[in-house]
Amino acid sequence: MARPFATLLKRPASSGKLGALLLGVWLLAAAPWAWGAGHVALVLSEEGGAYAEVADKIRMALTQKTQPAPRFSLLSLEAFGEKLRAPASLDADVVVAIGSAAAQAAATNPRVPVLSVLVPKAAFERVAAARGRADPARFSAVYLDQPIARQLQLVRAVLPGRLRLGVLASAQSGTALAQLRTATRDGRFKLAVEKIDRQEEIVPALNRLLHDNDVLFSFPDPLIYNRYTVQDILLTTYRYRVPVIGFSPSYVKAGALAAVYSTPAQIGQQVAEILYPLLQDPGRGLPAPQFPKYFSVSVNYQVARSLGIEIEDEAALHGQLGPQVEP
Repeated sequence: MARPFATLLKRPASSGKLGALLLGVWLLAAAPWAWGAGHVALVLSEEGGAYAEVADKIRMALTQKTQPAPRFSLLSLEAFGEKLRAPASLDADVVVAIGSAAAQAAATNPRVPVLSVLVPKAAFERVAAARGRADPARFSAVYLDQPIARQLQLVRAVLPGRLRLGVLASAQSGTALAQLRTATRDGRFKLAVEKIDRQEEIVPALNRLLHDNDVLFSFPDPLIYNRYTVQDILLTTYRYRVPVIGFSPSYVKAGALAAVYSTPAQIGQQVAEILYPLLQDPGRGLPAPQFPKYFSVSVNYQVARSLGIEIEDEAALHGQLGPQVEP
């Protein structure tokens, strides 16, 4: 039995041979189904990691559901770029662009429907506007972000009674911040925002923000939350004894109190469910862009104990956030 593609794709390869190697590995492993109904091209922004895990789950879910199964092509950005220069060679029924770089590249080709995944909502909307891709039936997405309402449900579940949310924001936070403002208009939460333009402003902004707020509510703003800033942010919030609601399991592991997020396998399952009816009837088009359907909850119980916070187990919290279950 072939090993999972997520493992196979992590083998080192020279950059010049990467596209050919990835495609060869994919077609070899998929040989029993190679001439099924429909052709799905999966374009990876980077080799391996979460990108390969999503692609692996899409292939497995679709081959289990459809007989005969679709034909799959796995393409690096380099290999995909070559096909864009010779459009006739791109015979796929749908392109799944995995990651922001892949979404940008795929947006240049209006001939094939494109479903972008592992891309933040704000980034997808910028690409769609820049490339004039206004028709969701031809250019759609499963966002990387969680819906704000789900994140607020998590706050209520792990920190009942803590209603004052502090938020750091930059120009890159525009879409998420607007959604948060809309979601908190009912008055159930009080929102305080500190805007910054440079990373050097983060700690001074936190010092102003954390005096009068119960929670630091975060969302994926790459200027603010990145590997260079995470330690300063978490140390500052811990000094004020203010918990952080994060947006990834790695952030929780580093010291955030809790986060709701979707795994690559969960995203891949949702993508497969979207592709199945499209492959049965290509004329129906893609659905509108959407947030993740499946999700997980992660809690740092060591941080909770140090802050004197009692929290239910992760399974119980998951049940409070909606009816969805992990695939």
